Amino acid sequence: MALMRSVSSASLRSDSPSVTCYSDLSAKYHLRNTKVSLDYSPPSHDASFASFPLLSCSVNNVLFFNRGNRVHYKNLTTSEDVGQLCKLQESHGDLHIIECGGADLPDLVALGTSKGYVHIWDVKSKKMTASWSTKGVSVMRWNGPVLTIGGLKGTIKHYDTRINPTSKMKEQARKVTRHQTPITSLAWNVAGKLLASGDQTGNVYCWEPGQRTPLDVGDFIQRRKKMQHAGAISAVTWSPWQPKLLASGDMTGVIRLWNVDSTSRSNAAAPGKIELDSPVTGLHFSPHCKELLSTHGTSLVTPEASTSHIWPRTSVSNAIAVHSYPSLRHVTTLDVAEKPLGVSVLNALGTKIILSVPEDCKLNVCDVWSKRKEIKKQPSFMDTSTIR
Repeated sequence: MALMRSVSSASLRSDSPSVTCYSDLSAKYHLRNTKVSLDYSPPSHDASFASFPLLSCSVNNVLFFNRGNRVHYKNLTTSEDVGQLCKLQESHGDLHIIECGGADLPDLVALGTSKGYVHIWDVKSKKMTASWSTKGVSVMRWNGPVLTIGGLKGTIKHYDTRINPTSKMKEQARKVTRHQTPITSLAWNVAGKLLASGDQTGNVYCWEPGQRTPLDVGDFIQRRKKMQHAGAISAVTWSPWQPKLLASGDMTGVIRLWNVDSTSRSNAAAPGKIELDSPVTGLHFSPHCKELLSTHGTSLVTPEASTSHIWPRTSVSNAIAVHSYPSLRHVTTLDVAEKPLGVSVLNALGTKIILSVPEDCKLNVCDVWSKRKEIKKQPSFMDTSTIR
């Protein structure tokens, strides 16, 4: 039970005597750099990778990314060349966010700019279908037809894009306020019933649709339950196979696991914890096996300090790391680049990860997990024969 709640640096050591069995789909056997890369241009300003995600993959397996203020796309299934969706007007500011619609809106892409403009584009027609402005946009996530936007002042707004005209949609947008600093991460769970939000001061809140106050979950801090990190939140993600399991990561290299349940059965007061030597830049649960992937920036400690028992022997500096659940043991690590890794996204099949290396102006593609093959049902002898 101690391993399920907290993992010390010792669990990352390669000389662990215990023998662990891994699924055939595990990253233990499939994690590798495919050597496939794309050119892209990171923001010209000094922006946090956590606050401005300029990478998104649609359910049709089409990757959208930026080159300056131009939005480009690449079909990851075919060998088609890179295409261009649009170019932003200079008066609307720099491109900050790209977010693809979900399964019910596969051809829509939302864009956010530094001056607070939000554009909705139809991919097939290459036309903008809606546009409006708001006060500061730091992150966006779709939940069906509702576009949830986190702001630079800590406000979260929900825009129902089915409402016309746009002015009426803005008037009816639901707003919640609890964060006091910029929202750095947003994530809806697979059922669309829980929203997680993280901010620059390390706070994480969970919300149910229509509620103006967050759920009462987390560690007991000053007689109140809080989901809190010591560093700025850089990623939040929900498990696809356990709808109330949330992972959050921060800039100090800490990943925490929370079972978000507002009832007395919640164990969020004692979440799992993984302490690593490098900032967390992205988190992704596998849809195929019980594993969690994290991407990282440059190590926070010097080589001399890394020999201390406080830090793991296995460095995750500028690398991809994979952890098993519920033990949270280290599964494998892949060094991708000598520079910090930025934002990342899984492909539509959940088998590959596309991640940015801002200092190299490259997007790298890596294999991570294998997908379970569906067994085709063969007609049995009894189905094809008759008894005479």
